[in-house]
Order: sequence, then structure tokens, then C-alpha cells
Amino acid sequence: MKLEILDRDDHQKQIIAEFDSETLEKFKRKAARKISERTKIPGFRPGKAPYEMVRRIIGDAAILEEAIELLIDETYPKIIEEAKVEPYGPGKLDEIISMDPPKFSFLIPLQPEVDLGNYRELREEYAPPEVSEEDVEKILNRLRRRAGTAVPVERPAQQGDLVAIKMSAHLVSPEEGQEKVLIEENHFEMVAGVSEEHTDEDGYEWPFPGFVQELIGVSAGEKKVIKHTFSASDFSDDLAGKEAEFIIEVESVKEIVLPELDDSFAHLMGPYETLEALKNDIRQQLLSGKMEEYQRNYIDKVVDRLVDGASVKYPPVMVEDEVEHLLSHFREDLAKQQMDLEAYLKARQITREQLIDQEIRPAAEANVKRNLVLEEFARQEQIQIKASEIQTIYDIALNQARNDKELRQLAGKRMNTKQLADTMARMSINEIFNQRLINRLHAIATGKANEQPQPEEPPQSEETSPEAIEASQSSDEVSAGATEPQA
Repeated sequence: MKLEILDRDDHQKQIIAEFDSETLEKFKRKAARKISERTKIPGFRPGKAPYEMVRRIIGDAAILEEAIELLIDETYPKIIEEAKVEPYGPGKLDEIISMDPPKFSFLIPLQPEVDLGNYRELREEYAPPEVSEEDVEKILNRLRRRAGTAVPVERPAQQGDLVAIKMSAHLVSPEEGQEKVLIEENHFEMVAGVSEEHTDEDGYEWPFPGFVQELIGVSAGEKKVIKHTFSASDFSDDLAGKEAEFIIEVESVKEIVLPELDDSFAHLMGPYETLEALKNDIRQQLLSGKMEEYQRNYIDKVVDRLVDGASVKYPPVMVEDEVEHLLSHFREDLAKQQMDLEAYLKARQITREQLIDQEIRPAAEANVKRNLVLEEFARQEQIQIKASEIQTIYDIALNQARNDKELRQLAGKRMNTKQLADTMARMSINEIFNQRLINRLHAIATGKANEQPQPEEPPQSEETSPEAIEASQSSDEVSAGATEPQA
């Protein structure tokens, strides 16, 4: 066997293997014998027909195809060993170059290579958010409005009034196939001029930014048509640039009489002794929410810079696997909306290939690079979960799976106790690993990292179980595969 090993730009090796004709002839005879074992040859027991008889009945082409398959199965491991290649996964027969002599070309995906560069020098300014008194006042005012008394008034609506309307909305010039009706006629109550009352967690004001300002000055019985052209910053990208008409009929205008902002109001809102205690709780909740969002965005920035500063090589098969993974999840998401992929493609007027090439493949490539960088970072920083910790985590999960009736009811018949414990334990392990990864990224980016990461205390077990999660049985320490960190 002669080998020619060629490097490729896509992190694969091309190996051209040449065999002598005698080797192929030997495998052709093996192939004929194997074929005769599963194919009835008149006058002969299975596997006993002479080679020439099998040729006459089965044909040279079928024998040659089987021979090549047997030859590759037997010699491929030797090819990999002799070429001194560490493959990422199974290679593939790329081309049959010739049959005289037998010469085959293989493509071998290589193990990914990651160079993080001087990542320990990575720095990102950390400036935690603060909660202002204005932030607290906004929440207090919202609570006061909700606790207020709505009193009908015979005047145009003013800032802060509760306006009851009957409203419908439609696109002025919908595209072909686009739904014209945006809002079926229905009844709504809105606070005139107070946008935060109608803004969701993502910052989108419904039905569009500035709508509640249009309610200032309207009177009961008045009809009004409001025109709006949606921008890309509105809640739906599909509506960007489209003009819509909102038809409203004012049913009533009510002034909201607000309660006094004092200790009695605090009692009304919950178990608060004083107004200051209520303010402190609001302040703490706002800070917690802001910190969670800031930390998540901060870690995203750090990871982006870590990835940008790394050099990563990987074979195409990794991206193809991730494409299939993302496509599968996309199908599941569509199914939850009672839609299949074909209907989605038709609605968007794109092909499956366009969806993959323009949207899914770029996301898959980004995921592969990001995950490889995080895995290498975890390896170099020795971020791991010890087998003893995994055992403890599993013991806790098993105890909960056995004793928590509500949890077992939620799992239903899909999982037995052990399967439920396995699932819970793996989720806990991923969560703990991700948190350690985040902590280490944070420490490095803020310049507070030591040369060696500090050990962390394992969780405490409530009982000891003779059963253990599989990973703990194979090694003394387990380094979990790095996943996308969640702050």
C-alpha cells in the first residue's frame, strides 16, 4: 500500500491510497464468497459457490462494489495509523481515482485546533448599574395608578387619565399574501400619555411608540383615525416601512385619583411597615434586574472579544452537524406554532437552501467557533467538576426525584425515577459549570484573576446513594463540555 498525504485549506487531510492489483483480486474473491452466503446460487450451499459461478450469476460490477467496500473497511484503520492522522470523526471515500492500479482518495476531518492568543490580557470595563430615585419613583407612580380610583370626567383626556376605547387597525397597502387586519375590533383601556404602562420587558410600546400621546385631548364619544408607519425599531420586522391606520372610538375618560404616598399606601402594597421599606424593596428588585441584564451583556462582550482574539481551525463536518442541529430545533419551534418548515418557507418565499445558506449556516459557524473557544478556555483554566461533586449532585437529584411528588407528576410516564434524576443532575452540572466559566471570564476581564483558579466548594448532599451518574464512574475529575455561558 502506498500513501500520498495532502494538506487542504479546510482543515482536512486528503489521503490517496494505492493498492496492488493482487490485493484487489483477493478482496474480489472475499466479496464473491460473502455474496454467495446471502444469495442463492443453484446447486451450491450458501458460501460454497465457486468464484466463476458467482461472477456469471451476480456480475463483475456487484462483486467489485462489494470488494471495494470490504477493502476499505479492512484497510482504513491501517491507512489512518500509517498516515499518523488524528481524525475528528469518520473520513469518507472522496473519489475512486483508478482501478488499475486500485487508487482511492479519502477526506479525513482533523481534530479542531484553537489558539486563544494572549487571552489573559483581555480586559473589559466593569461598571455595574445603579438605581436612581427617578427609577424608584416611576415604579411608585405605576403602583399608585393601579391602586387609584377611576372617576368619570366630562372633559378631554389629560396626562395620566384612563381612557377606554374601541379600536381596530389594518395595513393601508398590504403585500400579496400579507394579513391586512392587525387588530380585530376590541375594547381597550389605556393611560393617556404614560408610555411605560404599555411597554413590555423588551422595551416595545404597544401598539406603537407614541400611541398613548394620541389619547391626550380626546373626549368620550369622539372618533379618531391615527396613521402610523412602522419602523425597524417597532415590535415586528415584517411591518417595517408599512403604513397602518388605527381607528379608535373613545368610550369614556376617567381621572385616576391617586392614593397618598405614605405608610398606609405601603401597607396596601404588601407586608411593609413603612413607605421607606417599600422603596427599599423596589430599589433592590430594580437593582437585581438591572444587574442580571448587565452581567449577561457584560459576559457576552467578554466572550465576543475572547472569540475574536482566537485562531480556530475546524473541519466542515462540524458545521454541517451544527446546521442539522439548528435546523432540527427550528423545526421544533415551528411545530409549537402549528407550522411546518415547508409552510414557513412558502410564507417567506424562500427555498430551504436559501434559509440554510443565508441564516442557519452563518449561525452554525458562529456557534462552532464560539463553543470551541469556550471549551479550550475551560481546558486551559482547569474549569472542571470533580467526580465526587457529580456524585453529590446526583444524590441530591435522586433524593428529590424520589420524594417530590409534584416533580414526578410533571415528569409523568416519560421518565422513571432514575431517568428524572439523571436529567436533573445533568442540568445542575451544566449550570454549575457555566457559572464557574462565567466567574473565571469575569475575573480575567476585570484584572482580578490569579495564575491558578481558586477551588470552589461542592454542593452538600442530603443522602448517599449507591447509584452515580455515568460520568463519575469513568474518572476522578470531569471537565464538562463548555456551553454558551448564561449569566
